[in-house]
Amino acid sequence: MKAIIKCYGKSYLIWGMLTFLEEVTRVFQPIFLGKMISYVENYDPDDSAALHEAFTYAAGLSACVLVWAVLHHLYFYHIQRVGMRLRVAVCHMIYRKVSVTRYHGVYLP
Repeated sequence: MKAIIKCYGKSYLIWGMLTFLEEVTRVFQPIFLGKMISYVENYDPDDSAALHEAFTYAAGLSACVLVWAVLHHLYFYHIQRVGMRLRVAVCHMIYRKVSVTRYHGVYLP
């Protein structure tokens, strides 16, 4: 287990941080959407500051969606790659242990 963490722990940590960033953008999406709905509910045609604020919320919502889409697909692609490498490494360790014990005639529990 220590060897697996030593080999693959760093990559999982990096992708875990990017996943945290992805989840943070998912938290901000409803907040920005709520602010935009609040602007529409309290619409005042003479208030240009509120209009610029609504545009800022729309830009924030668009940025969150874009960041989420990019990070989500990158995360799943790289986690699949790391998972396949981890699976091959563990299968190799099991195969090697079984072949060594059979070769020496020693069966370990």
